[in-house]
Order: sequence, then structure tokens, then C-alpha cells
Amino acid sequence: MSLSKILENSHSSMPSKENTRARIQSREEFVNRFPMERLGDMTLEEYASIHSKDTFIYWLERKNILAGIGGGNSSKFGIYCAKDGKYYKGYGNKKTLLEGVALQEEFQKLKDQILTAIRTAKDGRNEEIPTNGMLWDMVLLKILNIYVPEHFFNIYSRAVLVPLAEDLNLDSRLNLRDTSVILINAEVLKLLRDQESFLDWDNVSIATYLWNQSNLEKKRSYWVNGYTYGVDNSQLQRFLEKGVVGTNYLNYDFSDSLGLDYRDQDKIIESKATENKERRALQSFLRMRQGDYVALKAAYRKQGSSILKICAIGIISEDPEVGYEYDTELGHTLLVDWMNTDVVEYDGLGWMRDTVVAVKKEEDIKKIFGEFMEEQGQDSYGSQEDHIKATIALARPFGERNQILYGPPGTGKTYHVVDTALQILDPERYEALNELGIRTMIRDAFRQYISKGQLIFTTFHPSYAYEDFIEGLKSDGHGGFDSADGVFKRAAIEASFHGLTVETPNKNVMTYESKKDRVMQALQNGSPFDFSNAERMVIVIDEINRGNISKIFGELITLLEPDKRLNEDNEIMVTLPYSRDRFILPPNLYIVGTMNTADRSIALLDTALRRRFAFREMMPESGLLVNTLAELQLDVMLDTMNRRIEVLYDREHTIGHAFFIGVQSVEDLIVVFQNKVIPLLQEYFYEDWEKIGLVLGGIGQNKQDPYIVYKNTISINSLFKNSPSLSHFQDTEFRIKKSFSFEELRAIYE
Repeated sequence: MSLSKILENSHSSMPSKENTRARIQSREEFVNRFPMERLGDMTLEEYASIHSKDTFIYWLERKNILAGIGGGNSSKFGIYCAKDGKYYKGYGNKKTLLEGVALQEEFQKLKDQILTAIRTAKDGRNEEIPTNGMLWDMVLLKILNIYVPEHFFNIYSRAVLVPLAEDLNLDSRLNLRDTSVILINAEVLKLLRDQESFLDWDNVSIATYLWNQSNLEKKRSYWVNGYTYGVDNSQLQRFLEKGVVGTNYLNYDFSDSLGLDYRDQDKIIESKATENKERRALQSFLRMRQGDYVALKAAYRKQGSSILKICAIGIISEDPEVGYEYDTELGHTLLVDWMNTDVVEYDGLGWMRDTVVAVKKEEDIKKIFGEFMEEQGQDSYGSQEDHIKATIALARPFGERNQILYGPPGTGKTYHVVDTALQILDPERYEALNELGIRTMIRDAFRQYISKGQLIFTTFHPSYAYEDFIEGLKSDGHGGFDSADGVFKRAAIEASFHGLTVETPNKNVMTYESKKDRVMQALQNGSPFDFSNAERMVIVIDEINRGNISKIFGELITLLEPDKRLNEDNEIMVTLPYSRDRFILPPNLYIVGTMNTADRSIALLDTALRRRFAFREMMPESGLLVNTLAELQLDVMLDTMNRRIEVLYDREHTIGHAFFIGVQSVEDLIVVFQNKVIPLLQEYFYEDWEKIGLVLGGIGQNKQDPYIVYKNTISINSLFKNSPSLSHFQDTEFRIKKSFSFEELRAIYE
């Protein structure tokens, strides 16, 4: 939304005074409880004890002061007290126990950071506020907003502040990717306070207005969780009495992995779980978050109907980082506030047979939870901020400058390119957007970088050449030839330009040729480059394995190594053959490739390329298909087909889950099988109908059998009028039903 639109809407959208007064009062209560002049003498117990609800941390996170910073892990507060009563810093593999003198020294550093930041902000020197210290920037921003309310306003989410700053054209003078969310917040407020429309507004009203204008929806998930362990060991009463929900898969305590990124946590689960049902249940269970709804359920068939019985409904009261406990009898548990214990049966929902099921269809959510959703009316502004998970300090698996996403067809490689590119270009913004779970905002951010020229696409194919990718000779229209830069060289020049140390006026409107002249002059003169705060660029190479890598990259394949890039220890500069330009790869240019393993195995990929790229495998994720259809378990169906394909062929030719994303009916599923799955199997098995039939659950003896593939008997003698010379021809052929129903689909896995 542009500045003009923000100003236009402000004339009729001023928030209520009651809302503003309540938030201002909560800030005053915090300052009265923790006066600035006493922060230096604050004890560790006053800051972080888990035995009190009157601590600095508890007030910051759990009480509704201005806006929330809930979610994430406790390491965002620098030092925290764990369930064992001991103090730590860091999380996951970086979790460090603090004791004795070391603990006191670290706590003093933390208090010094807070006090220095407050004093610097009070002096109006926002650019000098120390960031990236022990406290996460979002937490420090809230503290500054409490103690220096005249310079900051109560929106702390990077997912909201960065797009807002872009709309206000602040990206023309701030490198938003590398600028602290603290400074972005202050600059946005300063610009808006200079506008006549906001002269009579207080900062809290401005924040509430901007939040409402962002049109963000609360990310809340809905779950049904089985309460029976084994065949008939009901834990219903124990769940209700203890105020928990649980699952008993795996005798393993996950407490130390709760601060990890989902991907790392999933790897731990996969290393421990021996069955898919265990893996799916635990991955889903540990994704429950504070504010999510959960229902205790049983699923069964009754008089031919598929029944879901709900015995209780509640709200998850704490994130796993706080509310998880491993119970020797109940297994993994999370704290729940149970709201209702009425028993209700729903006909047609018994397909939710997995132990933990995320309910995603709107009509199912309304049917099970609708009554309580209406009772839980909420202030969308405050609760949304409470639900943002700040993972900006997490160690990221996407730091490699060269990486390839590979896997079978339909595993979401292109989908993940969007995520990967954003994680590179602005990791903090991506994490905030991802936690909000609003895919349209992620795609919008992705398109913004394309329009800025920081994100470039190309596709390799058998005729793609060095001349297209690096440089070649093109006709000048007068019988001669000029060298023309390819997509990769242009990207490298643009990225190098961002590292020039000489200030360039009006650089945002410079042509490519002007930028190239500056870069070439700097390389020729040996001028320094500084990429510490340079804009990053990403070039995405789709179908990277379909091109002749050696011919396309040529001599530049050596430059792909991290230590051969500009400003690195073993930097290498080459002279290109056509233009005679000097060329070197800058460190802020990232390459992301996609590769379909059904087209070519990694084992057949150019060895030089394999050594220079990090490979991220994208395999089918059947768990994403849970709840799509009633009466058919798509996740089980996909798992079953893929296990058969692995036996009959290999795992690189399995079927991706993306084919089934968006399926809303049996009719949709039939179309997917007819147009995608069956043609793919025909390609895999080269018309070997027996194997295709085995993958699809079996082969019918005739068209009436409930199988997609069936045998059809041909009378050779009647067809060729009793010709004895054709007696050696087979009189049976395999056929695929042109139309089939859910019976044939269910037969695939039952």
C-alpha cells in the first residue's frame, strides 16, 4: 500500500480510544514494575525465573504489553531458565549451560546491552543502537518501545515492517535486508509522524491502524488427536484431569530439540521413527502451537458409516518450547485448556484415522470447532503478533552459494525455489512470513525481487549453450559481430556492482552498461569491493541436468567454488574468450538449480558440478495430503504406490505429493490419475502393464473387478478367421479403465 493510500484511508480508520488507552496503560504498568533506573540492579531470578509469573521475561512475553513477541524459543531472551531449573543461552546444538561466575558475567552483558540500547535511543541515535547481541532484535525492539515510546511503535514483525518500508520508499536509502528491524521501525514512524494526517495520532493508534491495514489473518491451526493408546487403552480422563494432550509414539524425550527449525527437528524424528505413522504423528504433534484448537477423537465405522467421535475440545495453552513434557506413562504431552467435554459423533469424518490430524477443510473446521471459535472472539492485532515465531537467529541450512533441489516429479521443487530464494535474499523477512503462513505474501515478496532484478530465471535444455549463458557473438546488423553478455554474466556484473565501495549517485536508475563499465574499471584498477552489506542476487536454473554442463559453464565452472570468488582467499579472475572482459564471481551471487531425478540420475551428472553444489533432496511428503478427501486416505495411497515403485524400479522414480495438492473431490482425483499418474507410470515402466498394475493395487481378471488395470481376452481365431499361423500370439491384453470410481482408488492401498 502506497503512502498516499495509507494517508487516504487514515481519515476514516482511526482506532478506538479504548484500545489505545488499554495498550498505553499496559506499558505504564510494565515501567512501574521494572523502572529503568533499577534495571541495572535486576537479579537473574527477577529476569528469568520459571517459578514466578512476575519476571521481566514473563511480562514481556505473556502479558499483553503493547504487542506480542510470543512463539520462537526461549533463547530469544539471551539467558533463560529451563525446566531443570538451570540457566542456559542458545538452543539446540548451540545450547550452553551457564553457571557460577560465567552466568553472572553473561547476565551483566545482557543488562548492559539493554541499558545501552535504551540510552542510545533516548538520545535519538537510533543508527547506533547495538543489535545482533544476546537479545533477538525483535525482543529488544519491544523493550525500546516500552521505555522509549516516543521513537518506536508497537509493531515488531519484520513481515509487516519490511513491506511497509518498501511502500514508503525507504528501500531507496536503506538496505532493508541487512537493516535491523529496530531501525526500520523507527524510520517508518518518523516518516509517518511528519505527515499532516497523523499529527494528532499517538504512536499506539498509528501501529493499530497500520496493522489493520496489512490485512493479515490469524494463523491458527486445528487438530484432532487420538486418545486411545494401542487397541483399547483410553487416556481420555487422564488427558482431561492433567490438562494435556498427548501421544505415546517413541520412547524419546524431545525437550532438547524443541528450539530447532522444523527441518532439523524432522530429521531427528526420522532418525528415531521406524514407521511412517510414528513419524507423521510426532511431526504433526510438535507443530501444535499456543492458540491452536485441538479435539480428542476416535474414528471407526458404524452401521456402514464412517464416524468421527469428538470427546473434548480445547486450546493449546503454551508452545512446545514451554508446554512440552515427556511423561513416562503418557509419552509426549502439551498443555491444553479444555473448554468442553461433550461427546459428539460426526458422520462421514471417520477418515481422520491417523493419530494426529491437521484439519484443513473449512467446512470440517466449522463443523467440529465452529461453536467455540465464535465464543473466542479476539483482537486480531494483538493475537496475530503473539503468534509470530521469531526464528531470525536460527542457523540456516541454505547458506550455500550453490545448491540444487532434486527429486522425483511432483515433489515441489519449484515451490521450494520460492522459499529458498527468499531465505537467501532476506532470511528474516522470510521466516516471519513463513510463520504467518500466508503464502500470497511470500509470493508477493518473491515477485518484488524479480521486478527489482535481484532474482533471475533461466532454464537449461539440450540446445542451451555457453553463448546463451555466459557470452557469445551476435550479428551487429552490418556484416560484423559484437559480443553479447549472457544471463549468468549479466547477473554476476549486477551482483559485483553492489559491492563497489565508491558511492554511486542515482545507482537505482543506472543502465546495465553503465554498471558494467564501473565494475570493469574497478577490476582493471584493482579497486576494493565490500560485500558485507551488499544486496544479494539469486539466479535460478530450472532443469539444470538437462543441459550439457561442461559446454554451458565452460572454464567458469572453477569459479563456482566458494573460495575462488571475489574477496575470498583463493579468488580467481579469468579473461572471457569473446569480449576479452575480465570476469570473476562475486560472493553475493547465489545459484539455485532444480533437477528432476526421473530425467537423469545424480550419479550421471557432471562430476565437476556435483562437487561444487550442495544437493537438497525433495522427496514425496505424503503427510501434506492428510484430510484432503473423505473415505480415501491419500497419504496412505501415495505411500503404498511409492513403496511398490521403489521395489519395482527405484526411489528416484517415485510419485510426488504435488500432483495431489488441490484435489477436493474423487472426480478431481480421477482426473489426476488419468492425466498425470498413469501417463507417468507408463513412461517409467515403458508399457510394462503388469508392473503398472502392481503399482496401482493389482490387475483385474475382467472389467468388472475393482482395479484400474484389467485383463481383456481376445479371440485370436475369430479375429483372424481360424488362421493356425497366428496361434503363438497371446490372447490376453492389459487395459486401463477409461472411467473408474473410488472403489478402484481405494483398492490401490486396501
